[in-house]
Parts: sequence; C-alpha cells; structure tokens
Amino acid sequence: MMRPFKRLGEACWLGWCHLLVTSFLLSVIQPACAQRLLDFQYADSLTQTLLTQQRYRALDSVGRAALAQGSSYPALRRRLGAGALATDHPAAALRYYGPALRENPLDDDARAGLASAYLALNQTGAAALLAGPLAPEMRQALGLPQARAVVQLEAESAVQTTTERRRGTGTYNRLGVSSRLGARLSLLQNISYYGQTVELPGFGRASETHRISQGQYQALLTGQLAPRWQVKAGYDYITKDLGSNHLGYLALAYARPAWTVQAGAYAGVVTDTARTQLDLRLTVYPLGNLRFYGFGRGSVVRSASQTYFNGLLGAGGRVRAWLWAEAWGSAGTVPILAEADGTYVYNLLDPLGRRATASLLILAPRHMRLRLTYSTEQRRLALTSSHYTLHSYSATLAWNW
Repeated sequence: MMRPFKRLGEACWLGWCHLLVTSFLLSVIQPACAQRLLDFQYADSLTQTLLTQQRYRALDSVGRAALAQGSSYPALRRRLGAGALATDHPAAALRYYGPALRENPLDDDARAGLASAYLALNQTGAAALLAGPLAPEMRQALGLPQARAVVQLEAESAVQTTTERRRGTGTYNRLGVSSRLGARLSLLQNISYYGQTVELPGFGRASETHRISQGQYQALLTGQLAPRWQVKAGYDYITKDLGSNHLGYLALAYARPAWTVQAGAYAGVVTDTARTQLDLRLTVYPLGNLRFYGFGRGSVVRSASQTYFNGLLGAGGRVRAWLWAEAWGSAGTVPILAEADGTYVYNLLDPLGRRATASLLILAPRHMRLRLTYSTEQRRLALTSSHYTLHSYSATLAWNW
C-alpha cells in the first residue's frame, strides 16, 4: 500500500535533481556565452550575421547582452538601430543610432538611420537637420530635399451646423503653404476665412440679422536648434468686424524618444481687447512608435481682465499602413482660443465650452493625404445663459513634394 507514495517520492526527488542540474548548467553556460560576447570578432560577426538574416529579435537580445558586458562600438549600435527600425521601434532606434553618430560623426549610415527614426516619429525638423550633411541622393531617399519654396500645399474646408435658430450655418476655408528654407528653418503660411449669419438682440427693437466674418493670415517660422530642441515664432493678422487684430506667438519644444513637450505663449490685441494665452503640450509614445500615442494640452487664457482655463486630452494611432485615427476631448469655457501653433484662432461671438472630436487620416497615392474630421461643440449663446450644440464637418487635402 506504500508503493504509490514511494514512487511519488522518487518522482519528486528526480524532479528536484533535474531542476538543480539544469540550474547549474545554466549558471555555467550563460556566463560562458556572455564572456564570448566580450570577444570583438565573435560579437561583430554574430550581430552582422543576425542582421543579414533579418533575425531582429535575436539581434536585439545578443546586442543588448553585448552592450551590458561593455562591448560597445558604433557598428554594433548601428546594427541594433537598423533592427529596431525594421521592427517598428523608432524610439529604441534613436537610443542606438544617437551614440553611434556621436562616436563617429562621419558615419553617414548612422546619420541616415537616426534621421529615419525621427521621421518614423513624425519629427521632420530633427530629421531634416540631421540629413543636412548627407549626399543629395541619400536625402532624396529619405524624402528630405534641400531648400524648396513649396514642400506642401494644404486645402481645408469645413461646415458648421446647429439647430439653434438664431445661428446660421458657418463655413470655414483655409489654404496653407509650407516651405523648407534650409536644414534648420521651415515656414508655414495660412490664409483662412470664416463666415456665419447670426441673429442679434435689438435691445428694445426687433432682432437684427448680422453677417459675421473673420479673415486670417498666419506665418509660422520653425527653427531646429538641435535634434531635441525646436523653437517656433508666429504671427497672426486677423480681420474682423471691429477692425484689424494682431497676435504674436513664441514656443519652445523639447523631444525625447518616448515623449515631447512644448511650452508656448500668445499675446496681442484681438477685437479691441488685450489677450494672452499660455500653453503646455505633451505627447507620449508608450509603445515607442506611432501605433499608439497620447497627447494633451493645458491652456490659461487672459482676456478682458478675466482668466479662463481650457484643457484637452486625446489619443491616436495607426490602424492600417494607410489609415490613422485620432480622438480627443476638451473642456473649459473660453471666449477666445488659439490652437495648432496659431493656425486656428477661435475669436468667438459665443464662448466655447466642451468639445469632442474624431478624425481619420488617409494616405493616398501621389504624395497626397486626406483628413476627415467630425467635431461637436457646446457653446454659450452670447448675452444669455443658454447653451447650444454645434456640429462641424471638415475635410483637408494635402499634397507633398
């Protein structure tokens, strides 16, 4: 009757022996393999073979082990960067290519790889700066030509509708031109026009129908101080019913592989009122790429001796190779709000409240991109305490050269 228990004891004993032997062998073998990675010829040959065979996961494991053992040199980091780019991990590629280029500034392959990693994170300014010393054919392969008067042309059209009878349908149209002035400088110029028919109180008389409009010219100069540092200076000239308006803008941005942050300030006179706005924007890449990213903005607006707060949170990502999606929401009632580095200036008759927006970006052939956006906004009717909902539908088509 004791035999089953005896067999069970023997099995447990054999299992423990197997575990102890395996642990011992691993403790002996792993240091031996790690020791071999200190051999330059062995590590160099193995990582090159793994890269040639496109065994990127094995390359990453072996390469990181070699780095941990102190076997660090530009060619090894360059191979690890190439593997990270091939597996869609541009943030990791930045960490590999950066030290490789610092150790050997004349390494064009490391420079091109670092520029490609920044492009994969949609940081074209840093990529253009790094690609400056490259041969023309290498810049062309990256899609980063030298100075050109027009590198992008963008056209946007939007319609805004509401069931509020005192507010007619609004229309918005914008034409934008982007120029590359050099390896460090780019210029964006926008011309836009907004129009809407509204019904205003007559103050003792019958209500009056009035056509409000706003024309706007924006110039935004972006300077790439270093791959991680960027400065922006902008100017907006706004025409409205009460005459000419001017708004200046200055911002400083700092980028890391997994996040970017930007602080900006607007100041000027709009609708005969001094206005200021302070912004703090943050974008994070938790996966180290653009498959998924989050973004937020906090704004403090000062207008007519009153202070207003507005905040925004959103997320986006790549759905398909040709399709991207974004969604975000914002809250905080403001009478005026500048967004997208001053491209949009909400100089409103009806103060803006909560918003929710969803958009799709479609990569089309012939270097074209189409963005479709839907937004719903809560606005407070001017001179009253009642609110209404505004629905906005927009389409933006961009051509790149």
